[in-house]
Amino acid sequence: MSDNSPCFPLNRIQQNFFHPSGAAFFHHAQMVPKAHYRERVTPAGAGVAEVPPKIIGKRKASAYDFDESMGESKSPPTSPRMVSHSTQEMEKEYSLVKRTKMSNEKEFPLSKLLATLDKPQLLSLINNLIDTHPNLQSEIASNIPRPTIQSVTNILTSLEKKYQDSFPYTKWGHSKDDYSFNRVKPALLELKGAILDYAAHFTSPDEFPINTFTFLHLATNYTHRLPDWDNSTHNELKHEIYVKLDDFWKKAIINAASKLREGKLYGQTVVNEWVKNLAQHDRDSNGMFRQAIDEFTQKLGWIIGLQNGSTQHNIYFGMPVQQK
Repeated sequence: MSDNSPCFPLNRIQQNFFHPSGAAFFHHAQMVPKAHYRERVTPAGAGVAEVPPKIIGKRKASAYDFDESMGESKSPPTSPRMVSHSTQEMEKEYSLVKRTKMSNEKEFPLSKLLATLDKPQLLSLINNLIDTHPNLQSEIASNIPRPTIQSVTNILTSLEKKYQDSFPYTKWGHSKDDYSFNRVKPALLELKGAILDYAAHFTSPDEFPINTFTFLHLATNYTHRLPDWDNSTHNELKHEIYVKLDDFWKKAIINAASKLREGKLYGQTVVNEWVKNLAQHDRDSNGMFRQAIDEFTQKLGWIIGLQNGSTQHNIYFGMPVQQK
């Protein structure tokens, strides 16, 4: 009988299993699951014979294989603790990826953030930085533009308005009693501090004399407008500013004279304006700038022919003119 006869299925199977190339069959072939076997009935009730599986080439694992292998696995089911731990790990990985993505994104420009702040917020931010890092003070100061007469005028005007608005309201206008003084005092002290601080800045040797005398004239006018209180002890604050300003006027005169010795020249018109302003402040303050007047006459008076005791000197400073 031929080898191809269906009566000899075992011999065919046996031949395949014991053929010298059987090793290659086990290494490369993959059996189709039993569910894919085809059944065939032999003649005369010889029984059912299974057709040997078809040999196929090597292929990638499929989802079916994965599910089947998992179904045959004998490992115990995952516990709730393991599931919770796995969830935590996934959350950590997601958080790490999210932070990495955010760090890689372009940061919002700092200049745009600063532009949203108003002046008090910027001042608070800078002051907090200096308090936390004192070494930044000199670097920040070197990068800040120098104050100008106009910028300082705006500041002093706002502080003047602040103390005027601090007066308690009465239908008779601003009262000069003790209660009103206590209400206004904090704003007055703030204005006093600003006047003296900026006076120290504008009378530095590096400042131009024209700017120095312009600021002192401005600051002295603000001082003249400070209220005179019913209680004379409260007027000490105004008196203290006058005393300090007299010192700053003298310092400005000395600096201007020093620059003269270095070759700096001042026109008579400019010097005349300085001395007229000083004389006016002395009269408005009831003689609080007499020392500054004497210093001016000695150091700069010769530019305009001003000498102590001369008729011109007495006229300038409201002194009696000697009759011949």
